[in-house]
Amino acid sequence: MTDDLLEYNYKYIDRKDIDIVRDDFDEVIFIKNNLVTDSSIANIAIKYNDIWITPKIPLLKGTMRESLLFQKKIKLSDITKEMLLESKEIAFMNAMVEFRVISDYDLYT
Repeated sequence: MTDDLLEYNYKYIDRKDIDIVRDDFDEVIFIKNNLVTDSSIANIAIKYNDIWITPKIPLLKGTMRESLLFQKKIKLSDITKEMLLESKEIAFMNAMVEFRVISDYDLYT
């Protein structure tokens, strides 16, 4: 989903708009100002050139993301829509799912 006005800086913010978009899909990945930011339930990372990268500017700086950055398991990078489409693996991360790698997925634009 592309929405340059989307804001979700705090977990307690009303998720109504996010949940409406997600109704038809297992997961929704957000793009803001032409860059990947997050998914509807977690921070996101992609494996790009054999390195796990996560957006420099996520909608929400989650604790699992921060922990993985501190451990140097993921790196910060701008992620374009094209990079997302080229990647063979993506991962969702949050305190509940930790770092869940997905390699069998379909992306709809």
